[in-house]
Amino acid sequence: MKHIVWVILVFTGINLASAQDVYTSSGKPGYHKKVVKKKTGYDPDKLILGGGLSLDFGTDWIVAGVSPIIGYRITDQFSAGLGVGYLYFKLPDYDMSTTYTTVYKKGNLIYPNVWARYFVYRNIFLTCNFEYDIISGNYPGFDYNSNQYYTIKESISAQSLLFGIGMKQPIGGRVSMFGQIQHEVLGQPNSPYAGQPLIFNAGVCAGL
Repeated sequence: MKHIVWVILVFTGINLASAQDVYTSSGKPGYHKKVVKKKTGYDPDKLILGGGLSLDFGTDWIVAGVSPIIGYRITDQFSAGLGVGYLYFKLPDYDMSTTYTTVYKKGNLIYPNVWARYFVYRNIFLTCNFEYDIISGNYPGFDYNSNQYYTIKESISAQSLLFGIGMKQPIGGRVSMFGQIQHEVLGQPNSPYAGQPLIFNAGVCAGL
């Protein structure tokens, strides 16, 4: 159900360190020492703020959404945080009558989530997302006795756990392109990822 074709993530946070050269009284270098000032406790420079946009559409269907996130860079390799996503969908359904009328599934998907990302080697990272998916929508039904359509309102939920691997490619400054492939492992029938062996998304990020 999720057709993610473009994701834009904007992240903030860079560690800053200072180095100091120490010299003897003669002016000649006696030894070289790097002094790294480490911040303890909460560091606002490590705060991650961002979000994603998704859009996929055709002549008679559309899927569009937004997914803001907040997180914290716990170490240089490991980041984690929270997010919430919203997705609207309008998809054509098969015609259950003999009139060949196009009918649609329309609905909303809300998915609060917890995410984590760990860089294992240079620009290669492992990624994990746990979602609680809440899906509500209107679906067409057909009464063969009256030869008329009617609307079925439905609200379902599911849990989704996605694991995957990704890579970022710097393109200048703090800006990078990235792509990742994930697989949903819980396999609940109501999951929006049901029937999708792999989920791919890609985009541009700053400060990741």
